[in-house]
Amino acid sequence: MQTVLEIIQSLRKKNYSENFEIKHGKIYAKNSGMNFKPEELIIEKTYRYEGDSNPSDNAIVYAITAKNGAKGYLLDSYGAYSDAGLAKIISNIPVREEHDLQDTKP
Repeated sequence: MQTVLEIIQSLRKKNYSENFEIKHGKIYAKNSGMNFKPEELIIEKTYRYEGDSNPSDNAIVYAITAKNGAKGYLLDSYGAYSDAGLAKIISNIPVREEHDLQDTKP
């Protein structure tokens, strides 16, 4: 059973080095400082992590590739703690692969 940190470390080893976040309604790449619109990205894979004891530990890690070749990940909570604004933006990003349960290695 992988933790969120282990999933992110595994993605980094595969050159998913950008840490994406939502900033002013766009996806912001923290390392490069670039902003992306949802249509400029593709979700390559989604990893869902379910904490053993605390519902606030539930998280989704999105492996994302930009049309310009940038690769990274975006982290979100899900369930009661999910971010509705982030969910709306994520829903506009095309998905190459649906999702894997957290016990599948990236």
